[in-house]
Amino acid sequence: MKPRELVVEIGCEELPADWIANLLPALAARFDEALRRARLDSSPVLAEGGARRLVAHTDRVAERQRDQVDLIVGPPARVGRGPEGWTRAAAGFARKHGIGPDTLDEALTVTPTPRGDYVALRRRIEGRPAMEILAGVIEAALRGLRFPKGMNWDAAIGGEPFPFARPIRWIVALFGEEVVPFRIDVEPGTPVVASDQSRGHRFRAARGEPGAPFRVGSYAALRAGLADRFVLLRPAERATRLEAAVCAREAEAGAKRAPTRGLQHLHNLVEWPGTVLGRYPESFLTLPEEVRHTVLVSHQKYLPLAGAPGFIAVTNMPDDPKGAIRRGAERVVLARLRDAQFFWDDDRKTPLATRRSRLAGVRFHEKLGSFRDKTERLAALAEWTASGIGADPAASRRAASLAKCDLTTGLVGEFASLQGVVGGLLLREEGAPEEVWRAVYDHYRPAGLSGELPRSPEGLALSLADNADTLAGLFLAGLGGARTGAGDPFGLRRAAFSLIRVLGNEPERSGAAGGWPSPEALVSRALAGYSATAVASESSRDDVLSGILSFLEGRLVHIFGREFPSDPDAVRAVASEGQGPRRPVADSRARIRALAEAGRTGDLAALATAATRVHRILPSGSEGLPDPDPGLFTEDAEIALHQAVRSMGADALRHFRRGEYGAGLAVLVTLRSPVNRFFDDVLVMAKDAAVRENRFALLARLDSLFLAAWDLRELDPARKKPRV
Repeated sequence: MKPRELVVEIGCEELPADWIANLLPALAARFDEALRRARLDSSPVLAEGGARRLVAHTDRVAERQRDQVDLIVGPPARVGRGPEGWTRAAAGFARKHGIGPDTLDEALTVTPTPRGDYVALRRRIEGRPAMEILAGVIEAALRGLRFPKGMNWDAAIGGEPFPFARPIRWIVALFGEEVVPFRIDVEPGTPVVASDQSRGHRFRAARGEPGAPFRVGSYAALRAGLADRFVLLRPAERATRLEAAVCAREAEAGAKRAPTRGLQHLHNLVEWPGTVLGRYPESFLTLPEEVRHTVLVSHQKYLPLAGAPGFIAVTNMPDDPKGAIRRGAERVVLARLRDAQFFWDDDRKTPLATRRSRLAGVRFHEKLGSFRDKTERLAALAEWTASGIGADPAASRRAASLAKCDLTTGLVGEFASLQGVVGGLLLREEGAPEEVWRAVYDHYRPAGLSGELPRSPEGLALSLADNADTLAGLFLAGLGGARTGAGDPFGLRRAAFSLIRVLGNEPERSGAAGGWPSPEALVSRALAGYSATAVASESSRDDVLSGILSFLEGRLVHIFGREFPSDPDAVRAVASEGQGPRRPVADSRARIRALAEAGRTGDLAALATAATRVHRILPSGSEGLPDPDPGLFTEDAEIALHQAVRSMGADALRHFRRGEYGAGLAVLVTLRSPVNRFFDDVLVMAKDAAVRENRFALLARLDSLFLAAWDLRELDPARKKPRV
């Protein structure tokens, strides 16, 4: 039978523009996976769409499932098969599955399994027609999508709740020319039932009513019909059209757009991109650029013009012949700029330092006191941090004492995203030293995994202190386990990622990395800044520190996994098992790089297998064993291993102390031969207790060497590893 085309369009209320770039490949992947699980052969699924629709399409899906052959395992072969053939046990197993005694030889077989040979039978399950199971494929694909924030819209499929990114209003589901019987129940309300009816642009139509349904019979018809109704399905087409429209407005204004961040998804805001040129009074150019751009970019998603009192607004219409869209945009911008100008002028009347006392009335957290308390901790922690990273301790302390004062300003109250920036701008207006105002300006950088780092050493010190204090305080308050799903309600992940990224900014060194503090050292210092009576008892702080380090370990694995995507084993060998947070981040990176550059040679893989074997054989508590006694050695192999551990081990450790991890690893690899010989020739579990304990002591020294710079067991090819 000839394969057919599958087209699924999910029409919904407007999706956030910055979700779509990730949603489309995820949708294609979920459909590919659902089709594979359903045993429906297909060509790769393509996904397109925008603000009001997600479309999945593949031009070839088999009309029937592949037949499936199941292997059903019965009794062990020693019970089911004897010298004279199949036994009563095998016949009973066959009878249970509807097989008579006359067809045993055809139906039964002996098959090897990890537990040995077993009697088994193969049962063929005939594939069903695709139309009978495609509704389940669509449901599985849609349920498999993950959103930054889902919505419960009182919908269900088959009686099971069905949350989604936004409420779904229509569905096109075509297999060839047939409609797939797919349905979403909505309570209360009309169910959403799949059909062959799509919808065009909500407000514009070349003919007929805007948004009126129209019939489609294929993917090509869907694309063409949408284009006729002012909807561009492909994101690349929208991006090209938008760029042309923006360039036309730039030419009209005689000015270029200003460099901005966070507007790369503008083409996903609309279905048919257009633009208008808006202007505002030139007097507002006296406002700091950061404030004007916050109004235009963060609040309105408009493109500001560089050095000119104007902006380009993206519209969902091809034109604006009467200027209504332009005038509406200008009214909104003018009102927002007037508010910003008022607050900026008013905030400059009060020196920032005099606002510090007002922080006593701004709560950091109900269990952690006020921002005045946090500021005092930050001042001490930033000064300590600055001395370790080459920043000016006095400037860092002063910046920390002023960093949170802008929380009491009207401008931050109106535009919360300007926290820190407003403080820096006000200090610059007051004539504060550049290292102070710039540190305050930058101290919320970076924004987790994204965004730029602070631009000065003092800014780096203040950023580290702020994030470390936040982690320490919130874990002390018992909020370390309050993270659910994709949410991060208390900003813990963001603080951890920011802290690690800044710590990883340590300059490369010719010798051992380690001039900057480790995450453990920084967080320990931050914990010490909280009084003995704060939140948790003093006796519980070791547990709190362990919890923070475990949390940071997960973030380290994530960050290094992005940096070394092709070598997750090396990442785990350094960042997991408590290794990563206890070392400077740059040092951890150098260790990962050494493993990554070494590759997975036979010698290194064999050494990793030996490391696993050594660790497994050691009893618990072996770390406290004394040094092995050479006088108790009885075998040449254990004497040779002891000599190798003493000489080559000492050489490797010298390299590690200098940060020469590649050279140290090369030395460790030479231990492979004496280790293998030891296990071949020596019985570790000797009857003589003294000899046995001495051999354990030797292996304990070897184990500590394998864990000195990495957990080499993570490189063992036979070890089952989790995904990074």
